[in-house]
Amino acid sequence: MRWILATILAASHALSWAGQFAVSPIRVELAAKSKSEAITVSNNGDAPLRIALELKRWTQDASGNDVYVSAPDELIYFPRQFELQPKQKQVVRIARKTASDTVEHAYRLYFNEQPNLPTDGEKGGQLAMVVSFGVPVFIQPSTVNMNLQASPFKIEQQKLSFTLSNEGNVTQRLNRITIGNQGAAINQFDNWYLHPGISRSYQLALPSNACAGESPQRIVIETDRSPIIQQLVIPKSACKN
Repeated sequence: MRWILATILAASHALSWAGQFAVSPIRVELAAKSKSEAITVSNNGDAPLRIALELKRWTQDASGNDVYVSAPDELIYFPRQFELQPKQKQVVRIARKTASDTVEHAYRLYFNEQPNLPTDGEKGGQLAMVVSFGVPVFIQPSTVNMNLQASPFKIEQQKLSFTLSNEGNVTQRLNRITIGNQGAAINQFDNWYLHPGISRSYQLALPSNACAGESPQRIVIETDRSPIIQQLVIPKSACKN
């Protein structure tokens, strides 16, 4: 029998897969004075689910690429595996082991659905789907310092180019970029999160309604913490028709 693993890294308050397996919330922040938080797993389907938890430390390399390393004992989380009956819920507690540092520490707690073993009446070679939810977990520093910097925007080959540098001590998540007052927006990125001390360069295709000729356009980078605002003249030739 073959199995496919679907890893879901989402950015909403709750997430479910095919109406069966739901996790809420899908982002956890442990403030300096918080010792623990709760995550609720729901089985919305009609069959039992077996879930196993896996904790990975989450860092980024010099290019801003995500790096995950198994870290099963750096945080407290329980139960680490459980069976969830149909229409039932399970609360998972996650807690810190040490006091907050001067910089944020990031993890992902994976909720891995375990495949059910085939019964005697099932045929081999069936294709089944199992799901893994990776919940971001942030251990916030003792004092939060937000300092996100952006290089001057440039237009290169019909793309908006810039570099973001996170000079603060907490992760910032890029939500969207709005351009001018014509409703132009960029909502899709290859990399959403930027960890402390990390810089990353972006080249993003301009929407067709982002170009206004000779008038400067107001460009706003929206993150989950604070906006960055610049102005730039975007010639009409920079946008694809």
